[in-house]
Amino acid sequence: MKQAPLLLCALLAMMAASCGGESEPTAPIVTPAPTRDPALVESEAAEGEALASCGAVTAEGYCGVRLGMTPEAATAAFPVKLESYESLPDAEPDPARCHELFAVEPVTGLSFLVEGGGVRRIDFITPTARLADGLGVGSTAAEIRARFGTAITETPNVFEPEITDLGVMQGETKFVFEMENDVVRSWRVGLAPAIDYPAHCG
Repeated sequence: MKQAPLLLCALLAMMAASCGGESEPTAPIVTPAPTRDPALVESEAAEGEALASCGAVTAEGYCGVRLGMTPEAATAAFPVKLESYESLPDAEPDPARCHELFAVEPVTGLSFLVEGGGVRRIDFITPTARLADGLGVGSTAAEIRARFGTAITETPNVFEPEITDLGVMQGETKFVFEMENDVVRSWRVGLAPAIDYPAHCG
């Protein structure tokens, strides 16, 4: 039969290959760690240092600023300068009208909403400010649900339906966490009705 020599050759070739020793192990693929912008790292460190004495965000307020406090008292209590960006450079904001006080550098992404002569809401985009249990920007929906359980209310964001707002009441104070892909992108604490303004003072 003509196939026998062919089969024999194939078998001998396989035996020869198996006698060549063990194959070299494949080196693992190492993914380099992502590098962070040194300027961003430096700015976050500066912000952390500026807010180091603030402690955690509570239902009463943050970093010496209590909900209901006058804007003058808030400006005096907060460790970093607060500015109100009015349409006119030298314009003084009407304390009864809704306006915001923004923390200046090195603090970024932190503002106090003032209405009726008092601080009614605090907004956080910075990851530095957090609750006592560590919740804040970057926390997951699972972590928030584990902390607050059935006390959470869930509503779609007014302007961005793909964003979910998780709300929690603690007495008269409400916490609202804006969730993007199940991760907190920003959050706020405050009193009604200001806490539920979808566009701050807009």
